[in-house]
Amino acid sequence: MRALPRLVWTAGLLLGVLSVSAAPEWLGAPEPPLLAGVTGAAEIFDSHQSLFWGVEYRPAFRCCRLSPWLFFGSGKHNEFYAAVGVLLNIRLGDRWVLTPSFGGGYYRAASGLDLGFDTEFRSGIELAWRHPRGFRIGLAFAHLSNGSLSDFNPGTETLGLTCAVPLDFWHRRPATDSPAP
Repeated sequence: MRALPRLVWTAGLLLGVLSVSAAPEWLGAPEPPLLAGVTGAAEIFDSHQSLFWGVEYRPAFRCCRLSPWLFFGSGKHNEFYAAVGVLLNIRLGDRWVLTPSFGGGYYRAASGLDLGFDTEFRSGIELAWRHPRGFRIGLAFAHLSNGSLSDFNPGTETLGLTCAVPLDFWHRRPATDSPAP
């Protein structure tokens, strides 16, 4: 199992190197890279909920409309989750974005929520309002499970608030509906 954390870090490093600047034309980047913070409740369908928080990096490139993501998160009892995956941004009009995602990574329970295995998969969906300058505020729901890789597979669901900021925020101008003179 020691190879999995190295795989997550290697994939993260590769994503970071590929997205240091704006993505090349051939990768088809409709948006700048985003850095998102999330906080909310885990175990939302259980009798007791616990606080979680995390940071997600979304590079600017895409392939076949899919974009990668890299996530690092923790919880009230020092749980740790690092994962990589793919997402799809679906624009719902000018200001709303629906983002389904899927990925997997390394989970360490510490003294908190035991999910049964070190490898956990995350499937989620986010609905976010997009500001003209590119930042987003949204609500995200996700399910974590080890996919029955072990006999013990309780899984959990999370519900959180997200705030994503484009990494070129300071240089970005709001989009305008009319062309410049």
